[in-house]
Amino acid sequence: MARRFLYLYIPDFSFDWRRREADGNTAAVMAGDVRPAVLTRRLVGTETVAAVNQAAALQGIAVGRPLADARAMVPDLGVTEADPAADRKRLERLAAWCQRYTPMVAVDSTAAPFAGDGGSAGLTLDITGCAHLFRRQGAADLATEEQALGRDCLAALNRLGFSARLAVADAPLAARAVARFSAPLLTLVPEGKLRLALEALPVAALGLSPATVEALDRVGLRRIAQLLDQPRAPLASRFGMGLIEALDRALGDRATALDMKLPEEPFQERIAFAEPIALREDLEGAARRTLGALCRRLEREQAGARRVRLRFFRVDGEVLQVSAGTSRACRDADTLFRLLAQHFDKLDPGFGIDMVLAEMLEGDRAEGVQAALGSTEMRDRDAVIDLGDRLANRLGADAVHRLQPVESHLPERAEKRSVGRPGRKALTWTNVRPPAPERAARPVRLMRRPEPVEATALLPDHPPARFRWRGADYRVAHAAGPERLAPEWWRDGSDDASMSTRDYFRVEDGDGRRFWLYRDGLAERGEAPGWFLHGIFS
Repeated sequence: MARRFLYLYIPDFSFDWRRREADGNTAAVMAGDVRPAVLTRRLVGTETVAAVNQAAALQGIAVGRPLADARAMVPDLGVTEADPAADRKRLERLAAWCQRYTPMVAVDSTAAPFAGDGGSAGLTLDITGCAHLFRRQGAADLATEEQALGRDCLAALNRLGFSARLAVADAPLAARAVARFSAPLLTLVPEGKLRLALEALPVAALGLSPATVEALDRVGLRRIAQLLDQPRAPLASRFGMGLIEALDRALGDRATALDMKLPEEPFQERIAFAEPIALREDLEGAARRTLGALCRRLEREQAGARRVRLRFFRVDGEVLQVSAGTSRACRDADTLFRLLAQHFDKLDPGFGIDMVLAEMLEGDRAEGVQAALGSTEMRDRDAVIDLGDRLANRLGADAVHRLQPVESHLPERAEKRSVGRPGRKALTWTNVRPPAPERAARPVRLMRRPEPVEATALLPDHPPARFRWRGADYRVAHAAGPERLAPEWWRDGSDDASMSTRDYFRVEDGDGRRFWLYRDGLAERGEAPGWFLHGIFS
């Protein structure tokens, strides 16, 4: 049995999904029901047409034309700014939707809206062995089964608001050529009849570059039929091996590489009960069993969960659920249960629960790590990470933060606050270690902004003898320093940070109060020095 490929071509994909969303996902795209529309992008300060729908193309509007010229040709032209990233996401969603017909679906990147192909889109479906699932009663031949599959796909797409053309052939490039350059909405190429189906099509149907198509046109080779009988060697020497490879792929003599979007098997484990359960200890026991089965599977796959969910199915049709996230890929059932169990108080089993399902919502690769003998570092690290996860899941992700080191000489820039969101950012052991020895003499907490003080000191490098801060006078009894910090030369000075040299001193007054002050600026460099209080030692 030969392999069979279905090519789904949507000429106005970028416009159809916009109409679909504007019409509330209910209106179907019908012939004659679409007004001329274009997508635009800004090039060198000029709004330029990036894509046109078929109605606009019939009015003579072409890609690359200035928007002002297009409006002059069609006054009621529909104009929307192009969004290639959104087009890509919606095309991938449509590819996932097409997996109802076959698990093997590939996005045609050469006919995608984000490839600059005028807003069109294409998908290749490997339907080998799938057509019989759409067999009508009394029909047993392959052509009838494929026709039923194609009609079902066209009807479903029309209900979704997309106008499309389909073709089925033995080779993916042949199906693409027939779908894109033939008029019928559904074309079935019989097995072994690729040559006959391709002969009448233009050479552009082979997916050649515009330069190659233009070169072929100059010598009068405009149809594929004119290429099939030509000697291969002269064609390759004049137009390149790309033309020969395209012909071989269209005829099925050379394999075509397809990036199939295979569906991922969900990480789920479930337990069903003959009689409903409602007691708290029964729910916890069921949760432990399902999480244990899920973690054993994760261990076999060398994966770990970043976010998990427990779903409890009540007998009255209601579904209760609790979820939790982790900062690292985790496959320890006890750890996941502790994170989820703190939300069990919100569960109302009602008349009973007859099924419990545990599933991984987000995951990551997690290979085993060998801990050093006699070392508690890994255990301590995991304990800190688990504590952060419990606090974040109980209090909310925004309520727990950590300090991350930043490469900067200035103390106020040496760390930044980062929210540790379970399932997204890892609270690594390096972030919670004690300060390095060279930073141990600095205060743990700094002022939000250095506060100016009036200080009396001997220049050029002596510590202050006394200073006045917030209306109070302090006489320095002991001082240590200075610690000199040079300005960060790579900064342009546009922010509010000081660009002068700083000399930091640790000072202590007669009552034992300890302060961290610095002198900003050096007099010998012509800088006007000033004194600031940056922190207070506990």
